Amino acid sequence: MKIIFLLFITFNSIFAIEIFDVTPTSAKINITNLNLGHSGIIVKKINNNMMIITQATVIESNSNNSTLEFIDKDIIEQNAIPTTKLSPENGDKFILNHLYKTSLLIVPNVKAKKNVKKLYPNQNFLNEDFFAAHLKIIQKPIPEKETITNFTQSQQIGTIFIVVQNKLYILDSLTFKIIETIILTYNDNSTNVPFLTKIQDIKVGLWDFSDEEIEDYNKYYLKLLETK
Repeated sequence: MKIIFLLFITFNSIFAIEIFDVTPTSAKINITNLNLGHSGIIVKKINNNMMIITQATVIESNSNNSTLEFIDKDIIEQNAIPTTKLSPENGDKFILNHLYKTSLLIVPNVKAKKNVKKLYPNQNFLNEDFFAAHLKIIQKPIPEKETITNFTQSQQIGTIFIVVQNKLYILDSLTFKIIETIILTYNDNSTNVPFLTKIQDIKVGLWDFSDEEIEDYNKYYLKLLETK
């Protein structure tokens, strides 16, 4: 008799499951119909401790199981932390949605921000002024994909919330894949560029899309989401 477990997976569901059919670059888990782009960490039990081996992302998912691809990227950019040359093996655990409870929030106005925080009262949102200050320090006023993902990884942020034209797009910060889309209701079409922030003097330069130069919040982030 085959027993089938049906799981309702939301973007912030966090749990561990064993991996199997492990290869040097991939593994499988017995969770079905996941959104592609969900990420997590592979951990190995050594004595009574759990060690993080690598990161992984969902690249295929069907009604039978899901396939993970290992990602060769530093989990924590810290030279003082010891590293390991251990590789994932059958029986190791995949922690799905690792760090998803902490998010970077990019919104056009105050009403959009209040709407999102009301919908997700238990989510830990990093104040957007920290990201704005970072852009100012590195002298990159345009929040490009690589700039965003580098910042979120360095700050141990698992998800990115971007509001564009009354829609909330929730992205995995490692893969920059959209893992959930929510319709929002708020009556304010105003926008702040590059996003709502109290940090001044980062609004310099023009955004360039092929032959078109614009300075428009909605057009910019819709274009950015297409690069996922």
